Amino acid sequence: MNILEYMQNISTQTYARGEIIFREGDRHDGNMYCIMQGMFAVTKKNPDGLQEIIKGLGPGEFFGELALITRNPRSMSVSVVSANAKLGILREDQFEKLAKINTHFLFHLLRSSVEKLHRAETRLGELEKIIEEMKSEET
Repeated sequence: MNILEYMQNISTQTYARGEIIFREGDRHDGNMYCIMQGMFAVTKKNPDGLQEIIKGLGPGEFFGELALITRNPRSMSVSVVSANAKLGILREDQFEKLAKINTHFLFHLLRSSVEKLHRAETRLGELEKIIEEMKSEET
């Protein structure tokens, strides 16, 4: 199920290729973003300070929910990679209202967040194995 199915009357904004929605480290802006059209890149700075693509996102997917819920700074950057794109912007007050009246929305959001966490844990495990292999080769 697409999270956009839960939202009505949210504001939208269009973007062009190369536009940055937010950068890693930015303060949260109280918004969660739902992709209505276009493709986006989620990036994170590697230890050398270069942006590394973590994931691509497309229509029906969303981002920004963690900063909205935790009020922590943005953990990654998001930018437009398609020629043009359109986002639905769910403000914090709209999010809270929707969460109170629609348990299906919360369940969908929770499921998606848990899937993101699972992917991150899997990737972390893979990186730990690589580090251990590198250490054993050094000795």
